[in-house]
Amino acid sequence: MGKKIVCESCGTIFPFERAKNFTVCPVCNASFVDEEEMDNETSTHEEELSFGDDVELGENDSFDEDKIDFWWYSIREPGEVWEGITFKNGKVSTNCAKCGHFVGSAPYPIARTKDYLLIDPRFTDKCGHCGNELKNHIISKRPESWEDPRKCEMWEKDYDNLPKCPICHSTKIHKISMTNKAVSALTFGVLAAGHVSKTYKCDICGSKF
Repeated sequence: MGKKIVCESCGTIFPFERAKNFTVCPVCNASFVDEEEMDNETSTHEEELSFGDDVELGENDSFDEDKIDFWWYSIREPGEVWEGITFKNGKVSTNCAKCGHFVGSAPYPIARTKDYLLIDPRFTDKCGHCGNELKNHIISKRPESWEDPRKCEMWEKDYDNLPKCPICHSTKIHKISMTNKAVSALTFGVLAAGHVSKTYKCDICGSKF
């Protein structure tokens, strides 16, 4: 017989594969999570969002992600050597948490957890792209979902400069060759005037312009 999960409250037996992800019993709504385990998880989470009792935070310092001004994505430890450069005091590479652009570097943290760093409160900086200022000196690790905004901007800029069909706005167009125009002129004569005077043809809707 396969594994079973038994609700200690109502005694209902569930197949393991069906109930392994249950947090509460679907019959009596009793919790499947041990209270001590829940307390430990809460305690661990709270510890992660603290630099310790001996670390004093400023009035603007907050772990609230909505109040985070900068993200960090790389830390150079003091004395670390990278490509011939020695980071004597260490440094932190940062992004703006508002617009996602690269900001530069910040001093080595005075306190840290796994995902959060506390930067010297005397340090000031701002994003050169959107002007967002560093007021909250707690900076969080850059999200894995982050995408370089410069790539999107470059694509938009390139798109604006690309020739597009005036009818359907598609960029899938091709240039009408001189050979094609010459053949059309010889074949259709004056009737080909509308063709030979155009430069591009749209591959989507067939318009010539």
